[in-house]
Amino acid sequence: MAAIMGTETPGGDPFAGVPAGPALAAALARTPVAELPGQQVAAWMRATFRQRNHDDAVLLEAIRETCRSRADTCRRVRDDGFAPRAAAANLGWSAVTASARYALAVFVLDAQPALGAAMYEGVLEARKAEIFDAATEGLDENQITEVVRIVLPEAPGLAYQALRERILEVARALDPQWAAERLAAAVARARVATRPSPSGAVDLCGYDLPPDLAQDAKAHLDALAVGVQARLAWLGVDCGVGFISARIFTRLLDGTLAGLDDPAVQDAIVTELAGGNPPGHRPDGPDTDPDSPGPGDSKPDDGPDDQGPEGDSDEADDDGPDGPDSPDTSGPDDRPGEGGPDGPAGGDTREPVVEPHPVGVALRLRLSTLLGRDRHPAELPGLGGTPSGVGHTRALDLGAARWQVLVHDPDGHLIHLLAWRAPPEAHHDPRHRRRTVEITAPAALLDALDTLDVSGDHASWLAELLAAYRRSRDAPPEDHPATTTHDAHRRLPGAALARWIDARDPVCVAPGCTTQARRCEHDHTLDWQHGGRTRADGLANLCAADHRAKHRRGWTYDQNAPGRFTITDPTGTVHRTGSRVVRPLPDPVAPDHPFPIDLLGPRRATTDVDHLAATRPIRRSTPRPDDDEPPF
Repeated sequence: MAAIMGTETPGGDPFAGVPAGPALAAALARTPVAELPGQQVAAWMRATFRQRNHDDAVLLEAIRETCRSRADTCRRVRDDGFAPRAAAANLGWSAVTASARYALAVFVLDAQPALGAAMYEGVLEARKAEIFDAATEGLDENQITEVVRIVLPEAPGLAYQALRERILEVARALDPQWAAERLAAAVARARVATRPSPSGAVDLCGYDLPPDLAQDAKAHLDALAVGVQARLAWLGVDCGVGFISARIFTRLLDGTLAGLDDPAVQDAIVTELAGGNPPGHRPDGPDTDPDSPGPGDSKPDDGPDDQGPEGDSDEADDDGPDGPDSPDTSGPDDRPGEGGPDGPAGGDTREPVVEPHPVGVALRLRLSTLLGRDRHPAELPGLGGTPSGVGHTRALDLGAARWQVLVHDPDGHLIHLLAWRAPPEAHHDPRHRRRTVEITAPAALLDALDTLDVSGDHASWLAELLAAYRRSRDAPPEDHPATTTHDAHRRLPGAALARWIDARDPVCVAPGCTTQARRCEHDHTLDWQHGGRTRADGLANLCAADHRAKHRRGWTYDQNAPGRFTITDPTGTVHRTGSRVVRPLPDPVAPDHPFPIDLLGPRRATTDVDHLAATRPIRRSTPRPDDDEPPF
C-alpha cells in the first residue's frame, strides 16, 4: 500500500498559511494565475480545492438550518420527516437528493463533528465525507467516532476506493461480528440482473456474491481468456482480454458450451472469434481438422505490456519471477490428459481439465488471525477486505498456493520475506497452484513465538516458520534480498529480488495508484542506461501508465530509502510516498447500545438466509433487496 506522506511546493506555497474561508477566497481572487510558474499553479489548485471543500461545508450547514427553520421564528425544530422537501423546493432538487444531502449534513455536523471541522478547514471533501457515512452504516456511534479518529488523518491522501477500503478495514477490526453479519446479510440478497445501457448493449451482472466464489469465478474467466488471447494472437486476431472474458462468460451461461471442459471451451471460443463456426454449430460433415494449430503452450500474459518506454523492459515476466521456488506458470498445455475441441464427449473417459488460475496474490492475512489470536480482517487483493472468518476459511482453501510470510517492523515496512507452506489441514486444489498467499507478521510476534515451547498438531508447521525466520534474521547482507548486490549488474532482477519488490510494493508506488503488483513493471528508479543498478533500493513497482509517464512525461522518482519515494510531477510539485505491507488496526470496541439480545437471539452467524434481515438496527437507510439497480 503506497501511502502519500506529504506534498511540497519548491520555493514555498503562497496559500499555505491562509485559512479556508473569506481570507482564502480573497487571496485566490487576487491571484493572477496566468503569471504563476507550474509549482505555484499546483498550489493555487490545491488552495481552490480547500476553498471548495469549505464552501461545501457551509452549504451543508445551510441545508440543515433551512430544513429545521420555520416562518416568523428563529427557533429550530426537529426533523419531522418532510423537512428536506423545503431544501428541494428552494434548490431545484428532487426530494430524494435533498434527503440525502440533509442526512449527510446531520452526519458530519451533528453526529461526527470532526468530519465537519475537517470540511470547514478544507482538508476533507464532501465525497469523502459521504464515503465515511456509507462505509460505517450499521456501526454504533461510538464505533464510528473511533473509525473517524483513526482514518481521518489519512483521508486527504487516499483516493476514493482506497479510503473506502481503509474505513472498512478499521471498522471490521473494531467490530468483527458486525462485519460478518453485514456480509451475510448482503450475500443472502445475492442476485443476477440485466439492465440496458444507453448504447443499446446489455449489462449482465451478479450482485452481492460471496467474495471467495466471486474471486475464483473471475480468476477462472481470466485463466481461460488469456489462453484464448495467446492462441488468437498466433492466428493474427487481436482481441482484448476483457472482450474475450465477456464472450466466455456469456457462452458459458447461455448453454452452448455445456459439458465441455476448459480446453474444449477455449477451442470453441478461439474458433468463434477467429471467424469459424459459433459454439453449438453442428456441421453436416465430419470435422476434418479438429486440432487447429495454435500456440497452446504459450504463456498467457494477463498483465500490461511489460516493455517499458522506448523498449526499456524492466521485467522479464509480469506474471512474476521464475525460479526453482516459483509456482508453476506453464501455459495452457500444462495439463493432464489430451486436450481437444471435442471435450469429454465421444467416448473420452479422461478427467475433465480445469485451467489453473492466473499468477497473483489471492489472499493477505495476518499471522495472528491465522493462529486465532485475533479477528483482524483479511484482504482479497483487487476485491478489497473481508471478515476474518472468510479470510481464515479462504486460507485453508488455498493449500496448493505458494505461501510466504511478510515480516514487518512496527511501522509496517517489510524486513524479511520467508517461504512457508499451508497448514496441514489445508485443502490442496490444483487450480490454485499458481497463486500466492501472503501472511503478514510483526517481527515482535515471531520473536515471542520463538521463545515458546510450541506443541500440538501444528508444532512442526510453526517450527518451519521460526527456523526460516532465524535464517533470514541471521543471514549476511549478500544473502538477504533487501541488501544483496547479486543482481546489481544484471538488467533484470532474479527471482528472489523480484519477489521481494512485489512483496514490499504490493501496488504501484505512484501517488494515488492502486494497480496490483502483478500488473506492474519492475522499474529502475535511476534508469538503467543512466547508471541505475538492480538492487532493492533501486527498483520499484510502477504500472505501465506511470512507467510511461516517468520516461516520457516529465515525472521523476528518487528512492531515498528502500520503499520510500520522492516523486516530482511535471509542475515541479514534490510528493512523498512510502510502501507498507500492513497498516495499524485497532482492538475491537463494543457498541454502546447493542440491540437487545432477547429479541434477536445470539449474535452469531448461521446461514445466509438467516440474515435476510439485518441483525442489528441500521442507523441509516439501506436499499431494499428488490430495488432497481442504477440507473433507476
